[in-house]
Amino acid sequence: MKRLRLLCQTLLSGCGLILGSWFSSGWLWAAPTVEQMLAFQPRQKGVAISTPAPQEYAQCKVELVQGSQPGSSGWLLRDSQGRTLRRYMDTNGDRYPDQWCYYKDGVEVYREVDANFNGKADRYLWLHSAGMKIGLDQDEDGLIDDWLALSPQELSQLATQAIVAKDYRLFQTLLVKEQDLQALGLPPREVERIRELRKLTPQKFQNLCTALAHLNDNTRWLHLDIASPGRIPADAYGMKRDVLMIYRSLIIVETGGKQDVIQLGEMVLVGEAWKLVDLPGQSSVNEQASTQVPDELQVLLKQLAELDQKHPASAAPGPNPALVRYYLERAQVIEAILTKVREPADRMLWVKQLADTLSSAAQASPQSDRTALNRLVALAQQLQRSEPGSDLAAYVAFREINTDYAIKSSLASKPEDILTLQNAHVERLSQFAKTYPKALETAEALWQVAMHLELQNKEAEAKNYYVQLVRSFPADNPNVVKAQGALRRLDLEGKPWELTVPVISLNGVNYNAASLRGKVVVVYYYASWCKSVPEDFARLRKLQQDLGSQAIEILGINIDENQADAVALVRSVNAPGIQLYAGGGPDGPAASYYGLMAFPHLFLIGRDGKVLDHALELSSLEASVRKAIGR
Repeated sequence: MKRLRLLCQTLLSGCGLILGSWFSSGWLWAAPTVEQMLAFQPRQKGVAISTPAPQEYAQCKVELVQGSQPGSSGWLLRDSQGRTLRRYMDTNGDRYPDQWCYYKDGVEVYREVDANFNGKADRYLWLHSAGMKIGLDQDEDGLIDDWLALSPQELSQLATQAIVAKDYRLFQTLLVKEQDLQALGLPPREVERIRELRKLTPQKFQNLCTALAHLNDNTRWLHLDIASPGRIPADAYGMKRDVLMIYRSLIIVETGGKQDVIQLGEMVLVGEAWKLVDLPGQSSVNEQASTQVPDELQVLLKQLAELDQKHPASAAPGPNPALVRYYLERAQVIEAILTKVREPADRMLWVKQLADTLSSAAQASPQSDRTALNRLVALAQQLQRSEPGSDLAAYVAFREINTDYAIKSSLASKPEDILTLQNAHVERLSQFAKTYPKALETAEALWQVAMHLELQNKEAEAKNYYVQLVRSFPADNPNVVKAQGALRRLDLEGKPWELTVPVISLNGVNYNAASLRGKVVVVYYYASWCKSVPEDFARLRKLQQDLGSQAIEILGINIDENQADAVALVRSVNAPGIQLYAGGGPDGPAASYYGLMAFPHLFLIGRDGKVLDHALELSSLEASVRKAIGR
């Protein structure tokens, strides 16, 4: 009852609505009314969602829905056109909602999550056209304390809000934290330098607010002008890994028809979140007062900002005429901007945006309309002629290759057509790697080639590309790390399987490598988003019951980024054997150590602790296990 009261108080404060039986232990059986579903509102400000008018309530429909995991259920609200408006879910089967989803034009744009299942939201996610932000509310008071994901543009928008409101608490959430410095592995002298800078940050923020005191609630963020990120190599400064930095960033805002430029300090990438190292000093603030954006460029930047606020909804993959019109109009504005910019760094930024925009337009176009794709091809060819071998030419060429493949893949259905398409894509990527041997995108191209070949059971050819990737790029390149893992995996038969990352037990059964000797072990890498997991675990459980736990052990390795998702899944399916949480996602250390590319992934380990099969198929699971046991 205490948990119930907390939930109602936290989420419905001020609405005057008591949901009573809906949130009782039988909440899944008593359908809420439309009014009760709409009583919930996003706790974070500025989230644009669809809400029907009261006279439309009668045409709305509340439905009971089942979650992706056994035992998870919830309620979904649709409008008169059948588009989703709200979805509230119990994802772990304890009959209390722990996920609140909000939609705009039928597309989910915002979600609140109770990750620790205590009745209070502690994580906020902006989705699809609303952005990529993930906010963390550590004390569960409704205020975001830190960001787990944040783009440079979103950081600049939040910084503008903080400056306009003179809200240093909000601004602090954008600063790199002490734990971030440790996670980045910065050398002690650099950590100390940033600590010293941070002592002056409150005063710098105050100075900046004073210099921009004329900004007010009517101030609009228009655009962020940033240079391309720079890579700081780990070996140059004794760091754990390379660090990505953005050194130059200018925010353009408008107040009453007058535009201002706000200069921010350096940004550093921490996980998926860009964060500020510091604010510029007073001299930078004074200098920015005289910074002027040319009138013609101001008009174009304003036009682009207004256009981006009208991004159409994209409810499902496939042709979308509204999206095509939007992206082509956006491309036209960017092309006009390119005629006004002079700095090489600015030009590179806008050309990349143009390529990305044309790619999006091409993928939203019907099969018969190649307008956007042809423009992207022309842009790639132009850069190959004017800047042969350049990083910018490589970026656009790689984007065109993958766009072309994505479009053709969506149309292929027959296995022979898919195979032909994959082979053609591999050939194009191989040629790209020869043309741009040192480009950043080439590491991804080589990884894709090797992956396609391996999935076609051409392991010897795949190895050659993995080796080329490892030899051509720095050891800390993510694709190199995965390629080294793939080479390790492909050569694993007859060698011990290794668990090299810290793990946490998900079901109370501890892992002890020595205790597994004498048993045949099925190692099962998985995540909560793998649809086959419940069925796979049922099969593994039955196999262990049939053959005996003294003969076979099941060792599950969960790689979910959110531990709460792993806990909920293991509980809901009653996962057998030893279940461990390694985390990190598909690109994390646990998955990368063996270069795993598709999940679930199974290894079969013999009684002597050595690997019998590095890519065990579920279709041959029982036969392989029985053979290993000798039955």
